Amino acid sequence: MKEKKISALALAAWVLFGTAGASAQSEPNAELERLAAHVRTHPSDYEQTYAYIRLATELHDEAAIGALERLLMYNPELGRAREQLGFLYARIGAYQSAVFNLRAALKSPDLDAAQKARIEAQLPDLEMQTKASRFSGSLQIGVRTQSNAAYLPSSGLYDVGGVQTLGGVTGRQSDANTFEHAQITHDYDLQNQRGDVIETRGLAYATQQFALPQYNVALFSVSVGPRLGLAEIAPGLTVKPYVAGSASLVGNLNYLNTGSAGVSLRQTFGGRLVLEPGFEWTRLWVNSASSPGSNTQTVATIATGDVFTGSLGGSLRIFDNIRLEGRAAFSRAEAYVATQATSQFDVQAMLRVEVDPPLAEMPRRWTIAPYARFTQIAFDIANPVLDPFRARRDDAWVYGLALDAPITAQLGVSGHLEFLRNDSNISSFKMQNVSLTFGPTARF
Repeated sequence: MKEKKISALALAAWVLFGTAGASAQSEPNAELERLAAHVRTHPSDYEQTYAYIRLATELHDEAAIGALERLLMYNPELGRAREQLGFLYARIGAYQSAVFNLRAALKSPDLDAAQKARIEAQLPDLEMQTKASRFSGSLQIGVRTQSNAAYLPSSGLYDVGGVQTLGGVTGRQSDANTFEHAQITHDYDLQNQRGDVIETRGLAYATQQFALPQYNVALFSVSVGPRLGLAEIAPGLTVKPYVAGSASLVGNLNYLNTGSAGVSLRQTFGGRLVLEPGFEWTRLWVNSASSPGSNTQTVATIATGDVFTGSLGGSLRIFDNIRLEGRAAFSRAEAYVATQATSQFDVQAMLRVEVDPPLAEMPRRWTIAPYARFTQIAFDIANPVLDPFRARRDDAWVYGLALDAPITAQLGVSGHLEFLRNDSNISSFKMQNVSLTFGPTARF
């Protein structure tokens, strides 16, 4: 029944937004055809050509590349055309052509300082893409405040054996912490005809609470696997088998370790839509004695065992500066303790909107990203410690707004405001939390 409801909702959304989108785009498409016809017969009309390029880029029409190439045949010195052509080539993954045109654009006298700064900021990343071995990474340090840092029940009520009692700590405990977040990526291009790449990803995250040090956390993870081209099956199709592992600490003691193996497919449709289904098996090892609180082994959400996850991710570039990202996943956890076996459904979405920075001297666009997430976790059977007659079920809602504001090519600031509400049929797990995160960032 739930699958039928989801399918019906998806169909309704497609009809609503697909029909509306087709109607909204009919007018721009007609204008695009008019401009294309004009450019073909008036190749030296630069203003109309640029108008065509702008509209074609917004509609993701790769014919804009052809229009720019024709324009440069008549006047190879047009720096503005070189700049736009270079970024268009970068967007479709033709990095050699992108670098060639952007370097040529830098030599042109008709670009202003802001345009040249934008090229110089992105050129190193594009040049990196032309190499066999490619390293990149980011680092953020900052401060996070939380209204409920211990994730205690908002009412202060706890379920013990099905009876609600007032706990030793009532209500929320707010706190703040410093944090460090680092990510590193390495791609090794095998330089074969299929475009196979070995991808390695690493992450490290740590917090230091001001008032509640028992809730300090640290996480370290790494994944590696080859991304193999399957263009002979379908253009734009790749497959990635991988292995991964992670270790985490709570209160400066080891809490959770994982080992994973999985496979994902990625299908690219033109330059707009990417779909990525995947499957992953994860082995969990939980050291419950190290986590804060009492009765952790019997009431924790995560338990030692195996987790099997199927997922579908996607990305849709609506306009040149607007992208919608989403992911849905279903996980089945088989725990050693029968009362901790669970089924979990998770769906999340983010809308990334790139805007021009407030100062022309800032070379990169800023990103504003509202996001939302819903997670439902259902336990198989009732836990007598909590309630002998009700199996626990949680519905968690997350709403947030993220900001990434580059100031220079390498340095910037970022942060996000987030609201979390967990609704549970067991009072011990009903809670809310508002958090604000902010700090400087560095890219390399």
